[in-house]
Amino acid sequence: MAKIFKQQVDSTYFEYKDYKNLQRYLDIYCQIESRKKTGLTESQQRQLSRAIKRARHLGLLPFVASS
Repeated sequence: MAKIFKQQVDSTYFEYKDYKNLQRYLDIYCQIESRKKTGLTESQQRQLSRAIKRARHLGLLPFVASS
């Protein structure tokens, strides 16, 4: 399976307030993409998932996609 993000990540820190950037890492069902698809390191993937979960709890990102 090919990586969907070929360019390098600009920042190594993901901010939960930057929900426009975090939406890039969600699939059509609003699930977090895997490391194989994003091409992130383990620590970057953990930071990403933590930021997405915080944004979800604040209502900036949806938990599930609306059908």
